[in-house]
Amino acid sequence: MTSHSVYFASTILHLYAAASIAAEREYETAHLIFIDQPEDQEFPLYSLVQQWDSSPFSSVKLLPGRFKGIINKLKKRKQLFNSLENIISDLKPNNIFVGNDRRIEFQFSMHIAKSLDLNTQGHYMDEGTFTYVGRKASSSFSDAIIDNWLKKLSYGLWWKNPLTVGESAWINTVHVAFPDLIDQRLKRKIIEPLNHNAFTSSAMMELSTNILGFYMFDSNKLSDLDALFTLPHESLFNNHSGYRAQILNQIKDLKDQGLNVAAKYHPRNSDPDALSLLDAGVELIPAGISFEAILPLLPAKTLIIGDLSSTLLIARWLRPELEVTSIYTGDGNSEFNKLFSALEITLKKV
Repeated sequence: MTSHSVYFASTILHLYAAASIAAEREYETAHLIFIDQPEDQEFPLYSLVQQWDSSPFSSVKLLPGRFKGIINKLKKRKQLFNSLENIISDLKPNNIFVGNDRRIEFQFSMHIAKSLDLNTQGHYMDEGTFTYVGRKASSSFSDAIIDNWLKKLSYGLWWKNPLTVGESAWINTVHVAFPDLIDQRLKRKIIEPLNHNAFTSSAMMELSTNILGFYMFDSNKLSDLDALFTLPHESLFNNHSGYRAQILNQIKDLKDQGLNVAAKYHPRNSDPDALSLLDAGVELIPAGISFEAILPLLPAKTLIIGDLSSTLLIARWLRPELEVTSIYTGDGNSEFNKLFSALEITLKKV
């Protein structure tokens, strides 16, 4: 009898984690479902995965989850639940994977599987920051009591509020990059370490190349890169002149050594080149390209420089051999500082 697994993905990180896990579980038939997307907007990843020749997924679906208008939302939410019920009833999956177990698509699917007397196992895929520092809001009175009971009244008693992402009773196993550093509440689950080598497989590099191609960026430009700056929102440069100067000085030092330097600005910047880096001879990577898509294509010599954010955590996860440096202002963030130190990410205070 064929064993089926369903993977829910709402971000590109979820997609990459799902693909790496599915590729190693060759004894199962993997099905990918994109969720939590606006109903009225194009979602390029859906088409790109459909065209991915080396995809580990036998089927790919898109179920939008963000709807406008109360009446429309109620109608579309009912359609969403009907679609999920049909999928679970047809596939009878042995496993359901998700990067955020607060998602109603995941919880409803687990509820349907339970109602069908299926022994379906719930899996949490490393989501990044919350896996290690926890999601404090989940334990707040607002989330744990008010929001929890509102959801139970709206959806049903099957809704389970996790005390942090990945902690809900629907989850049996957590798949994480750094098992020793995860939130203590996740250590009660079965722990499966993620294989970082999967992210530089030929299949993953093909997907990354296709994503960069969609943004009209030649991935060969990364083949001899020495340093990549992943930059924060432009407001940080405007509010902290020392941070701006530190970044520019470091870029100048690298360029003076004859090194190849690239930068990726924050996707919500209003100025496409806030630091005038093109004039400094820096290769600009389109801001719309997700950092996760870039990482598999970088040469092992590449130095990654960024701010105190989850971006650098992802760099250490997907490409642990790369040198990573975090530049921060003020006192930074004590939880991030502790986590980054444990991951041997260099910390530089401005």
